[in-house]
Order: sequence, then C-alpha cells, then structure tokens
Amino acid sequence: MRALKVTTAVMMLLSWPAQSEPVTCEGSNLTVNAATAWDARLVCEAAAGAVALFASCGVPEITRPLRIDLIDDLKAHCFGRYHCGEDWIEIVTPSGIAEQRLPDSIYSFLPIDTYFQSIVVHELTHAAIEDAPCPFDSCLVANEYLAYVMQILSLSPSQQGRFGEQDDPGRRISRDELNPAIYFMAPDVFARKVWLHFTQRDDPCGFIGQIVDGTVLLDYERF
Repeated sequence: MRALKVTTAVMMLLSWPAQSEPVTCEGSNLTVNAATAWDARLVCEAAAGAVALFASCGVPEITRPLRIDLIDDLKAHCFGRYHCGEDWIEIVTPSGIAEQRLPDSIYSFLPIDTYFQSIVVHELTHAAIEDAPCPFDSCLVANEYLAYVMQILSLSPSQQGRFGEQDDPGRRISRDELNPAIYFMAPDVFARKVWLHFTQRDDPCGFIGQIVDGTVLLDYERF
C-alpha cells in the first residue's frame, strides 16, 4: 500500500469528519475511532488493501463487525493489539509510533504512515484467523507467522526486499527457528525469519492456506 498523493488525499479528506467521531469504513463493518480524519483514512485504506491481500493468499475474509481504536500508547514498543473474542483492536497513532519507534528497528526505513498501515494489516490478520483450528493450548507461532507475513506483504516489492536480506544468502530457515522464545525475546528477528521462511516456500500462499486450515502446524504440543 502506498501513501496517497497529497492533492488526492486532501480532496478525499474534505468529505471526512474533522472531529474525533467514529467512522465506518466504506463497504465494510469496520468502525474506526480516531482523533483525526487523516488517521481514520489511513486505517480504512489499509483495511481495504487487506481485503484484497487476504483473498489472494488464503486468509479468511472478516465479515463480522470490528472496531479499531487509535490510542497514544500501549506497552513499550508495542504498537498494536487484537483483543481475542472481543472484535476489538487497539493501535498506536502514527504520531505515537513516530515518537516511540526505535532507530534500529527493522521497520525504521519505512515512512511512518506506511508502517502504521502495515500494523493495521497485522492486527486485522489476527482478527481474520481467530477461528483457525488449533489443537494445542496456544498456536502463537502460527498466528504471528500469518500476521507478520500479511504485514510485510502489504508493503511495496522494494520494501519487502529489505526484509529478505540475510547475513548468509541461500541459507534456508528451518521451522525450529520459528519459536515462541525468539518471538518474545527478539520479535524483529522472529519477523525477519518468518518472511525468509515464507519466501523460501515453493508455493508461499498455498503454505499460508495450509496453516489456516490446520494442515501445517507450526506450533508444538507442550508437555
């Protein structure tokens, strides 16, 4: 998804509420609570892109009503949260992200609005796969794998390429490298490994469909 050209964006915003009243994204059941029309517009644009992206890569369509609240802050360096079972997402505003994003983040090269929209796609993915089969107490790896893949797929090809860079070109990422310990201790490392693993599949989007329907289990039973 690309940032709108300034002239086009201004014309679009003229028809949007100027105050912090809820906005329903056109053609969807998604309601956005944002302080500015620009931020709400970014969410709706990202959500529209996610619909097409999900359809092209085996992620279920979201048909139930969903609410996204834009807030100033979450826990340290966390910019989005989907509340399971509540059809509710919280995302830090673009201005909040600009203040809190670490300079050494793997996303630091992205314009703030682009990064913000990719987070919207990430959290919408969590909402879309909430009912995906999971034979274990938790399928954290599978859920985050899908969310990170969709987040990066929402970017331009040149931006995606930055995530595909690795110190040892040609080395294949094993499934054992996709584990909760890496996710919790080094989420940026986890995200990069996820993207490399995804792009190394013979049929990447087919692999996504297999995770969604439970054919492929990325998580392991805990004893």
